[in-house]
Amino acid sequence: FDGVQKINASMELFETELGGSGGKILKEPEAFLEEITAKMTPEQKLGLRRMYETRGDLLVALGAAKRAALDYKCAVTLDPDDAGIKAKADQTGADERLKKAGDGKIPVTVLTGFLGSGKTTLLNHILQANHGKRIAIIENEFGEVGIDDALVKGNIMSDEENIVQMNNGCIC
Repeated sequence: FDGVQKINASMELFETELGGSGGKILKEPEAFLEEITAKMTPEQKLGLRRMYETRGDLLVALGAAKRAALDYKCAVTLDPDDAGIKAKADQTGADERLKKAGDGKIPVTVLTGFLGSGKTTLLNHILQANHGKRIAIIENEFGEVGIDDALVKGNIMSDEENIVQMNNGCIC
């Protein structure tokens, strides 16, 4: 996420260097390119292409393939002869088409077990592992004291996660 913020700041600075303003380079990249491409030097085109490609790579890693496809498309506009960027754009577009062709269902796993059976250990392992998946957790504590909630919040990722505890089946 920090990488996206840094590349965004660089791109906005580049936009002002080219005489633009208002963040159009990020908000409406295709329109921005139509307006500015003719005025750019080959070095500027190459630099901006690299920025769009890098931003696309970061967005793909974060799971934002739809927006990454737009950034790759802009990179292709700036350098239509680059086969590598064309392949990334095609792959990202294909991934989006596959998602749209899906049935729209979201997979769900219910984790249950007896006291001391390792549910919290498994949950913490899932939260700590870098597996490229986005995970939502609904935790339902059936006791007066939320033990699992404290164990999960003690996790390394607790600053980055939003944890909502259900007490006796109720989010109040």
